[in-house]
Amino acid sequence: MKQSILTAVLCFLSLFSFGQTTDEIREEIKKDIWLPFMEAYDESDPEKLKSIHTKDIIRVIMQQGEIQTGESYLENFADFVATNRVGIAFAILSTSVDPNGEMAYQNGYYRFSSKGENDADLVIRGYGEFNVGLRKENGSWKIWLDSDKHAPISHEEFNSQKIVYELIGN
Repeated sequence: MKQSILTAVLCFLSLFSFGQTTDEIREEIKKDIWLPFMEAYDESDPEKLKSIHTKDIIRVIMQQGEIQTGESYLENFADFVATNRVGIAFAILSTSVDPNGEMAYQNGYYRFSSKGENDADLVIRGYGEFNVGLRKENGSWKIWLDSDKHAPISHEEFNSQKIVYELIGN
């Protein structure tokens, strides 16, 4: 009996002593992916944008039924960010993590803004829904799968989500 209790206690404690919690991993992902992503848009920095993706990225453009991959996709995306004044914010709806804490999946909404010729500041242009597959490479989270589509949500619905990441002023 004493051995059974000891085994049960050790099993219970092992649940809390090994690995990271989803909240801790979500914070790592925020630091490694979402903050640099928003900064890349804000600073028109193509290299920062490319640095958060794996070299073998798979990009699914759902409404067009199109898939783009690898360096050619990254170059096109980086050129877009470098040549346009744009902003982006993210609302994270869910995070799933593998038992080893090396792969994750997130989905949520994004808010896209841009500055046109006649605009004094960034203007919200619309919202989308995204899904990303993430994996750790050399200790940092990277996007290896990215898909999105337009989402007919309101400003209020976006802002009412529990987890919203945005740069101040965007």
